[in-house]
Amino acid sequence: MDIQFYRAGEIDENEMAYAVIAAQYGGKWVFVRQKAKTTWEIPGGRKEKDESILQTARRELYEETGAIDFELREICDYSVTRDETRFGRLFYADITALERLPESEIAEAIWQEEFPQELTYPEIQPVLLKHVQEIILEVTQVTEADLEPWTRLGILLWPDNSFHDLFEEFSEILEGERETAFVCRAGQEYVGFIHVSLRFDYVEGSSSSPVGFVEGIYVKEPYRKRGIAKKLVAHGEIWAKAQGCREMGSDIEQDNMASYDFHRNIGFREANRLICFIKDI
Repeated sequence: MDIQFYRAGEIDENEMAYAVIAAQYGGKWVFVRQKAKTTWEIPGGRKEKDESILQTARRELYEETGAIDFELREICDYSVTRDETRFGRLFYADITALERLPESEIAEAIWQEEFPQELTYPEIQPVLLKHVQEIILEVTQVTEADLEPWTRLGILLWPDNSFHDLFEEFSEILEGERETAFVCRAGQEYVGFIHVSLRFDYVEGSSSSPVGFVEGIYVKEPYRKRGIAKKLVAHGEIWAKAQGCREMGSDIEQDNMASYDFHRNIGFREANRLICFIKDI
């Protein structure tokens, strides 16, 4: 089986057979189950006669999820080739209001961060959703509106902290001038962040001051190995340069080889290795 992607509109609508809508509600992805099946799928369906593909997407989204208020965005056209080639258009929907499911072949709709284990089209739909996620990724500097989801990500990185304490710490970061953070979202879902600061004390291996410093970086596991961490670091570097920095520092635990390889791959060089001691007194 072969899946190909094309610019939206590149394929004639007369050749379109399907509209597939990767939809989010409350920051989670929406999946539906047909009454005759026990498996889950992304909302979508066949294009009807004399119907535009956009009309198909709107109709299917309502019929399969009960969405009554949403923003719909064309992502791309696609083809799936097995014994024959069929074409469709891939959409992204940001749902803000749902009502009870209308009477249709759909038994229920759920929303969650990851794919259900039992999928109707396991060779196709994960590929389509991953493509949508990559297209809609956005990195922005944190604001007060990001505090709660940013803190939830922070707890995943630093689980020994309480939510309340970390929320207060992050609130102070927003009010300061020597540190900031950037978050990455896939549509409504927060998938990663970087916390960067200015360090005026000596940073191992540096030859300038202040030095930009990566205090923490985290990407949710389903979104790893997609270049998100590299994008976050790039935004941190731009911020540090604007504050007059010429260098960027970071550190890791000595046995964290995955983080070590990541730092080397994005241009960091190892400055030194340290072993730190502590004792009770």
